[in-house]
Amino acid sequence: MKLVRVRQVSQIVFLALFLFLLWGTEVHSGGVRLRYPVGIFLQADPLTALTNALSTRALYRGLLWSLVVLLPALFFGRFFCGWICPLGTLHHIFSSLRSERKRGKQLIESNRYKRWQRLKYLILIAGLAAALLGTGVLGLLDPIPMLVRSFTLSVFPAVNYAIERATGASVLSFKQPHFRQAFLVGLVFVFLLALNFRVTRFWCRALCPLGALLGAASRWSLLKLEKRGEHCGECNRCLLACQGGDDPIPGARWRKAECHLCLNCVDACPDAGLAFRIGAAQEGRDLAEGPELGRRRMVASIAAGAAVIPLLRIGAEAHEDHERLVRPPGAAAEPDFLARCTRCGECMRVCPANALHPALLAAGVEALWTPAVVPRIGYCQPSCVLCGEACPTGAIGRFTPSEKGWRGEKAGAEQPIRIGTAFYDRGRCLPWAMATECIVCEEWCPTSPKAIYLREAEVPGAGGTTVRLRQPYIAAERCVGCGACEYACPVKDRPAVYVTSIGESRSRANQLLLRREGGSAVTAALSLPDSNEARGWTRTAPVRSFTPDNLWQYLDGGADRFVEAGLEHTLTAPYRFEGQLEAVADLHAFRTPAGAVRLFDAEPPGRAVPLGDAARLSASTLVFRKGPYLVRLVAYDDTPRTASALIVLARAIEARLPR
Repeated sequence: MKLVRVRQVSQIVFLALFLFLLWGTEVHSGGVRLRYPVGIFLQADPLTALTNALSTRALYRGLLWSLVVLLPALFFGRFFCGWICPLGTLHHIFSSLRSERKRGKQLIESNRYKRWQRLKYLILIAGLAAALLGTGVLGLLDPIPMLVRSFTLSVFPAVNYAIERATGASVLSFKQPHFRQAFLVGLVFVFLLALNFRVTRFWCRALCPLGALLGAASRWSLLKLEKRGEHCGECNRCLLACQGGDDPIPGARWRKAECHLCLNCVDACPDAGLAFRIGAAQEGRDLAEGPELGRRRMVASIAAGAAVIPLLRIGAEAHEDHERLVRPPGAAAEPDFLARCTRCGECMRVCPANALHPALLAAGVEALWTPAVVPRIGYCQPSCVLCGEACPTGAIGRFTPSEKGWRGEKAGAEQPIRIGTAFYDRGRCLPWAMATECIVCEEWCPTSPKAIYLREAEVPGAGGTTVRLRQPYIAAERCVGCGACEYACPVKDRPAVYVTSIGESRSRANQLLLRREGGSAVTAALSLPDSNEARGWTRTAPVRSFTPDNLWQYLDGGADRFVEAGLEHTLTAPYRFEGQLEAVADLHAFRTPAGAVRLFDAEPPGRAVPLGDAARLSASTLVFRKGPYLVRLVAYDDTPRTASALIVLARAIEARLPR
C-alpha cells in the first residue's frame, strides 16, 4: 500500500475517533461520569498545554499528553497536520473539491509559497506573549478547541435538528440543544472551510497557531525532502498536489516548516524526482529550515501580544461584576478562569440540561465564548459534575456530588459550591403582584433544605376582597444559584425570580454581605443557632434577614431608632423549647459597639445576667449586647423555666458571634 493511502486512512481514523469521542461527551446513561476520555485530543494539543503553562505558571494534569505530538515533531516535522489533525483533515477534504478559482495555472500559482503564510507565526508569538501576561485568549484560534466549539455549538445541534424534523427521531439522548451565538460560531467555521475553494488549506497555511508551533519545532526535523532536479520533467504535478504551499518543485527553496508531510508530491511525481529521507542532503539555497520572520516582525508580534492585555481589560465591562454572568460550579476565580479556559465548549457539550452557553461581551472581549449558566434555558442539576470532568485545563476544577453539596451532603461549617443567588422581582411574582397562588419555584428548588420557603399572608384582592395565599422568600444562606427556580418560573417573558452571580464561592469580593472597613463583621457566616444547638431548643422556621432598607417590614413603627443607631443587619428566627415554650430571637449588628449600647440602654430595667458585655432579664425577655451586636430574646409564656431556657439559648447565640 502506498504511503499516501496510509496517510489517508490515518486521517479518516483520527477524524472518526475525534467525532466518536466528541459524541461520547453526551452522557447516554444519565450518570455523572464520562465513559470515554473525551478530552484526549485537547490534552494532546501542544498549543493548549503551552498556553496553559505560560498563563498559569503550571501545567494542568493530563496536558503532558501533548508531548506525544510535540516530541515527534522535532524528528518528523508537521506530521500531525497531515496525518492526525481532524480540522486539518476537514480542510484537506474541502480543498479537494473542485473550484473555478483553483484550476490549472491558478492552482499551481496558489500552491506556491506566499509571504502571507508567515502570518500564523506572528499570531503564535503574539498569543504566547499574551498568555505569558495571564490570558488564554489564544484558545479562540487554537484549531482543536475551535473544532470542538464549532461542532458542539453549531454542527451537532444543526444535524440533530434537521434529522428530527425529517424523521421525527432525535439522534441525541437529551432534548434538542439550543446555544447562544450558535449562528456566529457556525458562520466562522463555514467561512474558514469555504476559503479552501480559493486557496488550498488556507487556514493551515496562514492562520493556524498550532501549525506554526509545530512548524517552528520542525526546524530540527531529521526528515527532509530530497529533490532530484535531473529527474524533473517540469510537469508541476507536485505543485498541483501540494497541501502546505512549501514549494516541493525542484529549483525552488523547500520550506520545511510549511510541509504537512502529506506525501502528495512524492506520489504525484511521475519521474521519481522527489523523496523523503532521514537527513537528506540539501544545498543551502534549496532549503529553508524554519520560518523566516526577521527580528522586527518578532518584536512587533511580542509587543502586539503585550498590548492586547490592556486593550482587553480597559473596558468597563471587564471590571464590572456583571450580575447575570454566572459561571459553572467549580470554576476558578475570574482572572485564573480566563487564563485557563480555551473556549473549547466541552463543558457546554456535556451539560445534560443545556444550561451552559458561550458568553458574548458580558465580561469583555477577553471572556468571549467562555461558558456561563443561562438558567432560563437550563438549570444546573444538583448531582451533575460533568463540566468539571470534561474540562481539559482546570478552568473548571473536578469535584464530586458530595463536594458540590446541593443535596445537603455538607455538614457543620462546610459550605456547598455556590454559583450565585436567586432574587425575586415582586412586581412580576404572581403571589406578590397579582394575589394569585403560585408555588412553582418552591417545588422546583432542589437544595436540601430548600432555599425557597413560603409564608402565608392575607393580601387585598380584586373588588375589595381579601385573599389568603402563600408568598415565596429566598433563604440566601441556603441558595446555591442553580437556577431551577428561574427555569421553572411560569412568567415566561421575564421571570419573576432570577439568579445573579453574587454569593459565588469562587470570589471573596462578589458576596452579598461584606466586612466594612472599620466596622462590624457582618458576614454571610453570621447566623442564629440551628435546632438542638442550644439544649432543648428547636428552630421552627428558617432565619430571616433584614437590612436598614427593609427593616420596617419586620419592626413596623420601631425600625427608625435602630437605623439611626447605625444598624447594618438584622437576623430573626422562631424557636420552641422542649415542644412547649415558644420564643423569638433577634440579632442586630451595628457598625460600632456604640449603636448596640444605645439600644441596650433603652431597654426596660431587669436583673443582670452574666452574658456578653452586659445583659438584662425581665419577665419573659432577655437582652444582651456584645461588641457591635445586640441580641433580644422574647418568650411568649412566663413559666418557672422560661428564664433558664432563655439563658441557654442566649449562650448558644453568644458562642456564634464573631470575636
